[in-house]
Amino acid sequence: MVPVRFTLTAPSTAAVYGVTGPQSAFVKILQAPRHSAVFATVPRELRERFAREFPWRGEADFLRSGFELPPGLRTPAVFRIDELGDDRVAMWLEDVRCTDLPRDPPRLEHAAYLLGRWAGRRFGGAPGPALRILAEGRIHADAITRDDQRTLARGVPDLLDRLDALPQTTGHHDACPQNLLVPRDEPDTFVVIDVCWQCPLPVGSGLGELLVGLADEGELPVAALPVLRELVVDACQDGLRAEGHAVGRDEIAFGCDASLAIRSAFHTPPELSAYLTRLGLAA
Repeated sequence: MVPVRFTLTAPSTAAVYGVTGPQSAFVKILQAPRHSAVFATVPRELRERFAREFPWRGEADFLRSGFELPPGLRTPAVFRIDELGDDRVAMWLEDVRCTDLPRDPPRLEHAAYLLGRWAGRRFGGAPGPALRILAEGRIHADAITRDDQRTLARGVPDLLDRLDALPQTTGHHDACPQNLLVPRDEPDTFVVIDVCWQCPLPVGSGLGELLVGLADEGELPVAALPVLRELVVDACQDGLRAEGHAVGRDEIAFGCDASLAIRSAFHTPPELSAYLTRLGLAA
């Protein structure tokens, strides 16, 4: 096994490895938050709840669930999942060979449609704890240096209450373009990785990472986001409709904007942060 370098952001990821040979594989080690260096950055007063409620093994459980994704989406092939003990799990997965085609607006629009269908297949339920846990961490831990951010932070409790009143769905919940692999042999489809937070969240909230994932990495100008936002909101609505759910466009847009502002406005690069803060204040 060869270690694969990765940016440590999720406390649930302990290590990743590549396996070569007759059968190549991708090995990802999951862990409880208490094992992660990221855990030390969580405000002390929030650590107990975070350790208790953060779904560190959610990806492994989802891969074992047998949930039928809509056509055009699939998970990597699972070779084995090993329980390592002490709240650690090893997943042996397909090493997906990806195309080098651009992640352009039509591809992201298609992804939003499929994410809408996914949400439509797991529609309903009481609001889960994810956004409130994330909001507590962001507002406590991140540096809030601008007046507009302070205004947004004061409005977060109201946004959370309004988000709870929306229809709830369970989907990927970290569906940035980087987590939607485009396989070389089926370039019109996506292989979903790094699935997280398998609890109900507001309709539209699953679009946020898809919208800003490339901009956060500097691969898409922030100025392109307003047009892309319109495309993905419309496509998500079409996907929900295809699964039999008539959800208002305004509800989807609010779910996207408000949840994205809560999750990302306080810790992204300045230009992107300013855009997300404006979305949150206008929601």
